[in-house]
Amino acid sequence: MDRQSFSANKQSVSANKNNFRPPIVTIMGHVDHGKTTLLDVIRKSNIAAGEHGGITQHIGAYEITYQDKPITFIDTPGHAAFEKMRSRGAEVADIVILVVAANDGVKPQTKEAIKHIKLANKPIIVAITKTDLPDVNLDKVKKELEKEEIIVESYGGDVPVVEVAATKDKGISDLLEIINLVWQLSPVQSEPTAPLEAIVIESFLDKSRGPVSSVIIKKGTLKIGQKIQIGGETISVRALIDDNGKTVKSAEPGKPVEILGFKKTLDVGTIVTDLNKQTATAPQTQITLAEILKRSEEARDRFKIIIKADVVGSLEAILLNLPEKILPIMSGIGEVNNADISFAKAAGAPIIAFNVKIAPNAKSQSEKEGVIIRPYNVIYQLIEEMQDIAQSFAAAKQELKITARGKVIAQFDIEGQKVAGVMVTSGKLRLGDKIIIKNNEQDPGKEAEIASLKRFKKDVDVVSNGQDCGIVFKPNIDFAIGSIIESFGKN
Repeated sequence: MDRQSFSANKQSVSANKNNFRPPIVTIMGHVDHGKTTLLDVIRKSNIAAGEHGGITQHIGAYEITYQDKPITFIDTPGHAAFEKMRSRGAEVADIVILVVAANDGVKPQTKEAIKHIKLANKPIIVAITKTDLPDVNLDKVKKELEKEEIIVESYGGDVPVVEVAATKDKGISDLLEIINLVWQLSPVQSEPTAPLEAIVIESFLDKSRGPVSSVIIKKGTLKIGQKIQIGGETISVRALIDDNGKTVKSAEPGKPVEILGFKKTLDVGTIVTDLNKQTATAPQTQITLAEILKRSEEARDRFKIIIKADVVGSLEAILLNLPEKILPIMSGIGEVNNADISFAKAAGAPIIAFNVKIAPNAKSQSEKEGVIIRPYNVIYQLIEEMQDIAQSFAAAKQELKITARGKVIAQFDIEGQKVAGVMVTSGKLRLGDKIIIKNNEQDPGKEAEIASLKRFKKDVDVVSNGQDCGIVFKPNIDFAIGSIIESFGKN
């Protein structure tokens, strides 16, 4: 970036720079492109090593100081399953860093991130990561970005680019300097005395501390003991914890903190104010055993599961990406407990446990009751397995529904109607049956109804296994000798 282009702006704001709140920066991009590693180096900590598969599982917020200027970072997950959280991250942020790996270029989640950035209308900085790898082509990356209407400065646009090799600490200072320069072009005044406005970026249930909500203060000041109304319920802030795990007495604009004192977890994206009138629903579905059984009974064509996740963001992403054939009859956050086992036993459903512990007594109860608990640590593995289960379940359900089969052994044209000569190979074909005609076992087939059923030129209502017959279908669909007929009986 041409830093001289900012000089006039820097001078115009330098006199009152202390009146600006810290910029809130979010990092977005494709999975495995180095977002967490980049933030890890910026924070001089070791976040990446503690994450499963190197993939960020939640939204986290962290504050750093560069050249005496604070910057707040939101680390948003890069996997497609977190599209909704990424969108919210862009809405919270003042500046967005789009991370693109030099060895990989623009990928599907990169394009999704660009879509959210454009919708949020936020300033963008491109960080090209992994530039220390051999045989990288930076021009190729820039051209791919150009196709997505992200025109970098060296290509005549206004989007600054920083080349980064995080593991070698290359380009980190340049990136932080660019953030400060971009912020000086359109800073936001700090308003510590304004009415409180804080945004929930994560929420979870801690066994010892109770419901915990991570927020970023946009306006006003949040203090210990302060009264906050959430969903018509007034609570008092019991404690505030900063991003270093230290208890603080207050938090001003731009600060990320955890709030203790809520009676329930809050939805990600909830706006916390002094008089918050928004309703924040607890993610734990509060339903009775009778309702669980009713849902289970109604879910004959879907595979039932119970989901327990560590935080609201994870639960949201899982629910958003489940296949249609998978039905979560109960979901919540926190460890798997005895009540979950009882529900699962009654409903005949396995428990999907994402990043949560299983209470020892619940584990022993599950073994005794024969309840399956499937633990996961990486969300895309969970979603992929649910997709596999959904496909297998759909195939099994269809197999159970089939009441009879037949094979076309001849075809005729009688008075303009196509008549199939069929040998019944299993079960009984009946007049009025709903059927599917397939060319082969892999063919999804065409749906029809048995409109006419004849045997030895006589109309009949049923033809059994081993017998042949003549069938007219409604509608008058195409078929061929060798076509397979599967009947699902009458509706």
